[in-house]
Parts: sequence; C-alpha cells; structure tokens
Amino acid sequence: MYIRNAAALVFVLTLAPMAIDAQVRTADSSRSAETEAESRARMARKAAGLTVGPWELRGIEPPSGVDVSTLPMFYGFMRRGLDVRLALENGIGIWRREQSTPATGGLGGTPGETVQSWVVAQTTAVRFYPATDAGATFEPWVLGGAGLTLGIDDRETNGGGVLGGSTGASGVGIIPGFSLQGGAGAEWWFSQSLALNVGARYQWTRFFEEFGGARTYQGPAYEAGLTYKFRYR
Repeated sequence: MYIRNAAALVFVLTLAPMAIDAQVRTADSSRSAETEAESRARMARKAAGLTVGPWELRGIEPPSGVDVSTLPMFYGFMRRGLDVRLALENGIGIWRREQSTPATGGLGGTPGETVQSWVVAQTTAVRFYPATDAGATFEPWVLGGAGLTLGIDDRETNGGGVLGGSTGASGVGIIPGFSLQGGAGAEWWFSQSLALNVGARYQWTRFFEEFGGARTYQGPAYEAGLTYKFRYR
C-alpha cells in the first residue's frame, strides 16, 4: 500500500512540472504571436510625409494701406502605428505672413515698416483610419491633435523723413502659444512606398500676447503632398 502511494506520488511529481511547463510555453507562444501581430501593425503604419497648402485665416483683417502676402503652410510629419487603425503622429507646421507699409517722405514723413510673422506649430496628433486596415490602396483618415506653437515676429523699418534716410531699426520677437487642430482626408497608395495625401484641417492657434496684430489665428488649412512608408524595421 505504501509502495503504491509512493509510486503515485512520484508519478504526480513527475508529470505536474511537465504540465505546468507546457502551459507556460503555450502562454509565452500566445504572447509572442500577439506581440508579432502588433509589431506588424506598427510597421505597416510607419511613415513620414510632407504636405503644403493655404491657411485661410478668419477674423483677421490687415489695417488700411498695408500690403499683405502669405506663404502656404508647410507640414512635415513622422508617424508610427499603434494598431491597424490608429497611428501616432508628430509634426511641425510652418506658415508666414508679411505685412508691408511704405515710407512717406517730406517733412513729418513716417518710415516704412516690414513685418514678417512666422507661425511654427509643433503638433502631436492621432490619425484614425475608420474604414481600412493597414495595406489598403485608398485610406480615408481623420485626425486630431494639439501642441506648442512659437510666433516669430521679425520687424524692420526704413526710410521716412525729409531725406528719406533709413533708420536701420529692426527687431525679432518670439511669442509662445498653443494650437489645436482637427481634420479629415485620404491617402492613395500608388506604389508600395508612396501615397498621395490630400485633406483639410482646421487649425486654431492662440498666443499668450499679441502677435502680428492679433492673438488668435484660426481657419481651415488645405493640404496636398506625399507620404512615404518605411519598408524596413
């Protein structure tokens, strides 16, 4: 009887570690497979891109007699996948507006002034693909993000007065702020690595003090450009 019980105990002690080890191996294998799937999803969304397009400001009117010219907004980004539908994106948008006032000569004349206002917006955003998994040819997207913004104000005066001489006055100021943005668009992958990216986003920027004649810059920005998908780990 004791021999039979001892044999049973040896049998249990021998098989129990083997069963536990098999369960651990199965769990590890499942975790490895899940990690590999997540890795493939992140890799499928890993990309960089550049877009360009106009930013149509709302509610900002230049003073009378001031000539205004603008550059389009340039937006560059790096993207990494979170899963098959979501990607995290870090980008920088750069936009410039120039305001020029001509000098007036004669007695009591005023100098001319040129003001270049640069908006540099750093944004962290989530891009969501509601209709497609990674690898589709045509992928609609929606985006939302926020980030810190710098306003760079470059002023230069010249001319004016009886002799029309230059005053040589100039100055550069940097004013911080923040931006919020949201938008929608689509990417069309015409090759394995390149896509045409078009869309529109609404950007709202608020500076901590007056910048270029205003504190709030807001309006739709329309963009078109290329997205490059990284094909390596």
